[in-house]
Formats: sequence, C-alpha cells, structure tokens
Amino acid sequence: MFTEKDFEVTLLNPEEVKQFIKKHGEFACVCYNTPIERAEGTGLHCLKSGHLSGSRHLYFVFKLKNIPRFTVDQLVRHEAGVVKNVQSLRYVTKDNFSVYMPPEIEEDLMAKWEHSRAEDYLQITYNKTVRDLAPKVGKERANEIARTFLPIGIATECSFACNLEGLINLANKRLCNRAERPIHVLVKMMVNEVIAVEPRYKEFLVPQCKKLGYCPEMKGCGMYEQKKK
Repeated sequence: MFTEKDFEVTLLNPEEVKQFIKKHGEFACVCYNTPIERAEGTGLHCLKSGHLSGSRHLYFVFKLKNIPRFTVDQLVRHEAGVVKNVQSLRYVTKDNFSVYMPPEIEEDLMAKWEHSRAEDYLQITYNKTVRDLAPKVGKERANEIARTFLPIGIATECSFACNLEGLINLANKRLCNRAERPIHVLVKMMVNEVIAVEPRYKEFLVPQCKKLGYCPEMKGCGMYEQKKK
C-alpha cells in the first residue's frame, strides 16, 4: 500500500526552466522589434500581461512515480500544451505492485487490514495468471490478460510535459479544493517544483478562484464567493 507521502515528482529540466522567461522574451521580441538584449524584461512583461503565445515552445518536463492509475487518468485528460507517456501494463509486469490507500482507510484499523488483504489476494491472482499463461501465449499477452485483475489505484509512473499555458490551466483546475485529493496533491507538488526554480511563476500557478476573484464552481468550498448571476 502507498499514500500521498509516497508520491514522487521530479522536474527534469530545472536549468532550462530558469531560462524560460528570457527565452519567452527572445521569441516575443520580434512582435515589436524589441532589441534582443531586452529579452528578459520582454518575457516578464508578456508573462504579467497574459501574452503567452511566445512561451508555447518551452516545456516543463516531469517524471511522476508512485501515483495512482486513476490519478493518471485525470491528468491525461489535459490536452492543450501537454505531452504525456504512461507506463504500459502490457510491457511492464507488475509482480510486486502497491495500491493507493486514502487517508480514511489509513485511519481505520479494520479498513486498513481489509485493504491490505485485498491487495495481497489480487497480487497472488495476478502473478498466478502471468505465470500460468506466459508459456502458452507469451509474456505480453499474459500481462494483457492479468492486468484485468489490477485495481485502478495501482501505483504507476508517467512522463508528463507541458508548456506554461498547459501548466497554468492544470493548476487552475486541479488546485481547486474540490478536486479529488490525489490529483490536487500531485499538481501542488508539480507547481512547487517549478516555483522552487522560478518563483516568478508563483502568482499564476493558482486555483481558478484566486485567478478570477470568485468561485466558478456550481458547488464551492467557501474560500471565495460564487459569481452572482
């Protein structure tokens, strides 16, 4: 079993990210025929004014490990300015997998025991299926069949890259307090990785309500008032 404490998020290109605002400006300087020497200031101006088209070629690249498969399913719904590659359950044999444990389960002794017992049973069933079928149909096909036993909360890995607009949209949607806990935690970790390298992005990587000044959800959390009709 694993929890949010086991999530691993790594920004793979921090040195590049340190140069993103300047590179944003270099790409945008042509618009007003701005001298390239003023690229850093131009990039910062574009960032603050919301002119982000000059940053679309710059990608934040993340390695995500020990995250629930259902969280990856939510993450890959983002399309604009996003590239992703998810660990295959066809080519990777999960002979020692772990299943996500929500805090409500972790805090309940009986529920935690049942969760653990179910995980053990599924592991035994999965391993036996792969072992029995691999000699007959090959390892890949055996994995395909055996993965039908795998729970949606299984730990998996994902390569995820997004440009600034993609990351802002991801933060706006998934940092909402009504977002499911694991995706909220994951995106917060991603945002923190970026801010640690380039703090000037901090004010933009926020939930939608903070960006708008009101709650756009039908059911809010109470942090901001909902928009008056």
